[in-house]
Amino acid sequence: MNKTGMNMGQVRQQNRSLILKHINNKGPSSRKAISAASGLTQASVTQITTALIEEGILKEIGIMPEKPTGPGRREVLLDIDAGRFLTFAVNAEPDRTTIAVCDFMGNIVEGSDKRLLIRQIDTDGEAEPEIFLERICGICEELAGELAEPARDRIECLAFAVTGFVDRENGISRHAYGIWDREVDIRKIAGERLGLRVLVENNVDAFATAELVFGSGRVHDDLLIIKWGPGVGSSVIIDGGVYHGRHGKTAELGHVIVKPRGKKCVCGRRGCLETLVSEKALREAADQDTLGKGIDQFARSIVNSSTILAPNRIVMFGKLADNEALRTMLIDACKAYDPAYDEKRILHTSLADRDDYIGPAAMFTMDKILF
Repeated sequence: MNKTGMNMGQVRQQNRSLILKHINNKGPSSRKAISAASGLTQASVTQITTALIEEGILKEIGIMPEKPTGPGRREVLLDIDAGRFLTFAVNAEPDRTTIAVCDFMGNIVEGSDKRLLIRQIDTDGEAEPEIFLERICGICEELAGELAEPARDRIECLAFAVTGFVDRENGISRHAYGIWDREVDIRKIAGERLGLRVLVENNVDAFATAELVFGSGRVHDDLLIIKWGPGVGSSVIIDGGVYHGRHGKTAELGHVIVKPRGKKCVCGRRGCLETLVSEKALREAADQDTLGKGIDQFARSIVNSSTILAPNRIVMFGKLADNEALRTMLIDACKAYDPAYDEKRILHTSLADRDDYIGPAAMFTMDKILF
């Protein structure tokens, strides 16, 4: 899509984003390499990177190794200063909630005693949302207290990922399936308690952001992201951006109706895919035939959705997706409908060891430096 009517401020912002994305995707780079890859003049690259260094977002990390041949000065490498700014990354799922202190690159920060600053607690869906949020904020304060004092001032955001519908612009959870069933103003409650900027996002869209910043999105522009376990969620990346529907809704593969007059789903409808292939449904499957039928419906939904969306790749994450036997069974079922949907097309995320917190951490990275 051609962009028209951009002013100079927008152009500068776009160029800044271009430079940061290049370094994020390719690693430490010289100004000359950035200029060649981006098409920006070396003067523009120098001007923008100088400003980014002054902001603390980029840093010079040394001179490139001397080339075996060729004249000229050796080039200085630039990299993102991962530890310059920190965030509380909170991922609230129906069964457990993870709270971590993370840097720019989605790494968990160590406390002064060298222990990683991460806590996991049971999600209390019975408590009033305000009470549960206060508990989360209290844990954030405890984690901050374990940082060396200079590092505490680097925490500038709370990134909160939660199930269900969200109002991203205003920081409100509209309906968090399995956690609370009413509107909760996360930004107001947590922001007033911690005195920080607060970002709020759907949990699967947050993980899609992580794929975009740290995973397959660095290579492929169009992705279908599927979370499998304990329920089924999905998100879509189009042209290098996470697609957001109207009214805070995200892509909901798990709530495609596949069985007329089927079981009632947590979303309130009947016969959703999730009622057949959730962790609970698979555990209760009476026999292998019942399991196979559920997997078949899942495969059909993936292939049909992908026929419309035409993603470059399908990326799966979550507890059930981590199970190689189940994942293989699903991919085989997809291949039975279309051989193109094989292990090269349907990928297991490279972020599986960080999926408890990487989504909200990536929200901060995208908001702060990639835009």
